[in-house]
Amino acid sequence: MEQQVKILAVDDRYENLLALNSILASSQYDIVSLQSGEEVLKYLLKESPDPIAVILMDVQMPGLNGYDTVELIKQRKSCQDIPIIFLTALSMSIEHVLKGYHVGSIDYLFKPIHPDLLKMKVDAFVKLHRYHQKIKVQSELLQMRTLELEESNRRLAQAETKLKEQNLLLEQWVEERTSELVDAHEKLMKSQEHFKKMFISSPCLMAIRRLSDYIYIEVNESWKHYTGYGDEIIGTAANFIRPELGEVVPINQVIHNYKVKYETKSKEIRTALLSTEIIDIEDEKCLLQVAIDITENLRYETEMARLAQLNLVGEMAAGIAHEIRNPMTTIRGFLQLFRDSKRKMEKEYIHIMLEELDRANNIITEYLSLAKNKRTHQQMEHLNRIIETLQPLIQAEAVMSGKHVQFRLDDCPELSLDDKEIRQLILNMCMNGLEAMEAGSTLTVETCKEAKHVVLKISDEGTGIHEEHLEKLGRPFFTTKDHGTGLGLAICYSIAARHHAPIEVQSSSKGTTFLIRFAIRSE
Repeated sequence: MEQQVKILAVDDRYENLLALNSILASSQYDIVSLQSGEEVLKYLLKESPDPIAVILMDVQMPGLNGYDTVELIKQRKSCQDIPIIFLTALSMSIEHVLKGYHVGSIDYLFKPIHPDLLKMKVDAFVKLHRYHQKIKVQSELLQMRTLELEESNRRLAQAETKLKEQNLLLEQWVEERTSELVDAHEKLMKSQEHFKKMFISSPCLMAIRRLSDYIYIEVNESWKHYTGYGDEIIGTAANFIRPELGEVVPINQVIHNYKVKYETKSKEIRTALLSTEIIDIEDEKCLLQVAIDITENLRYETEMARLAQLNLVGEMAAGIAHEIRNPMTTIRGFLQLFRDSKRKMEKEYIHIMLEELDRANNIITEYLSLAKNKRTHQQMEHLNRIIETLQPLIQAEAVMSGKHVQFRLDDCPELSLDDKEIRQLILNMCMNGLEAMEAGSTLTVETCKEAKHVVLKISDEGTGIHEEHLEKLGRPFFTTKDHGTGLGLAICYSIAARHHAPIEVQSSSKGTTFLIRFAIRSE
């Protein structure tokens, strides 16, 4: 079904509009009735989005007459092609007819209008309008197809250009890959030559075995030198390597620095670090075994450890002798004085000798506290509770020396602790920190919780510890104080070791911090 077309009927008399609607009544027409030139102009300017097939315009109207209205309509570009038929009942002179044609009308009808004539003329203009609309639509379609064709041609040209560029890039890529393959082949040949030279001349014991049956394919000179086995093991699956403590060596897995024993041809048992790697040789999986003989290194390390122990024992013996010799010399002096002068032993001298004996006994007691096998009595305790118990004592010591102490204790879980030993550790470290600071400085004691540890942090504002002294911390009888045995910090390290709590030291010119990490006991 064809779409309705719009027809404007313009007349100032309502009955004339009704007559026009009656004559032109049709389902194909949408007749818009207007009663003045002003209404026509407003309609064409604002209200009518659809094209108009024909305008039936009365000549004599109040305000704008038909001629003036048509002149204004024709000035609008979008309305210039609308056919206009003048209708009049007043003047039939040729001058008025010519004026109508002059302003832009295409026909001039006199009232009373013959209905069939009017209908035929309107039908003709409607057909013409529809024909123009079809031409317009076809023109638009043709223009759109032309644009699509131009766009297709443009894309085709771009695709052709791109294809040429891709072909050029493909040719370049093929040339580059060919060159790379040639270079890779040369590098592979050089790499194989380097591997062969390295394999033969390496100081490590090296052997290549087939992964499928562990048959020896090749061994190098170092293998022959250390094991005593040469070409006679090629083609065999003999195994001279065995792990320590009865473990199984994963022969078909990649391992690194696996400590093993191996037996030489002369039945000597030697130690080595074994590493393996799976490699391809002529499209066959093979196992490359690389071993570093550490037999002599272990002997050297054992001897060095023995000498270090002897040296440490000597240092400790010298320290004990030096510390105990002083009180022993004092006591011997008094006893010799009384023997030679035959004087009676006075009570004040007895008191001095007892003090010296107690000092020697305390040194021996502190030294015994260093023993790793000392029995501890650990139970679940709160570290904060132990610190709070010692807080008045540490605060009093700080006040006496004109220094300050601050405590920052976070909420921490219970730990497995020996109450007496932890008290001794905290007191020793706090006293050391107070002694290291000038008056007015502050000692800070903190606790906090990390992922799996509770951290005890003791920080002073002293001058710090020299770098060369850091590695000696915790060594018995080592001290930088003018007066001291050098056992206090060593005892702290021993207590921490019995609690499996590592000690970390951070020191600078602004002070020193000791961090002791206690492991949180899992459920």
